[in-house]
Amino acid sequence: MIPALFFLFITSCYAYPTTVPNHTLSGTTVCSSASALAKNLIVTLSTDTPTKGENVSTIFDFDLDVPITGGTAYYSATLNGFPYSSRAPLCDETLKSGDPCPLLVGHHHQVSTSENTVSGKLVVKITWNDPSGAEILCTQITTKTA
Repeated sequence: MIPALFFLFITSCYAYPTTVPNHTLSGTTVCSSASALAKNLIVTLSTDTPTKGENVSTIFDFDLDVPITGGTAYYSATLNGFPYSSRAPLCDETLKSGDPCPLLVGHHHQVSTSENTVSGKLVVKITWNDPSGAEILCTQITTKTA
């Protein structure tokens, strides 16, 4: 059941494009290397203390100097200390946020909203790599629910 909850939360990180007020919270950390292809990455959440059943929006803002034609999105998570990981084709994930591949040169604003289906402390690390394995971006998101 826990993997199913993680799958729902993690894969829905890019489920539905929407517009929400942005709040930069201490629950997000950029872990991209200096050579990452996405520049000026800013990650914001609508809340880092959601209640179970509350919608949570994740917003990625970044700039690309080169187009991205594909790759892999890697998700590594812990819920109350229990680990889970998955991966998905990058273009499938970005399409869910209304930003289909190829990701063109320029600024990208991706918003995704999903229902919080878990309780406790959730730490999710998201890493995108292009088809050659070069890092596009990396972020870690931490939330705590009651």
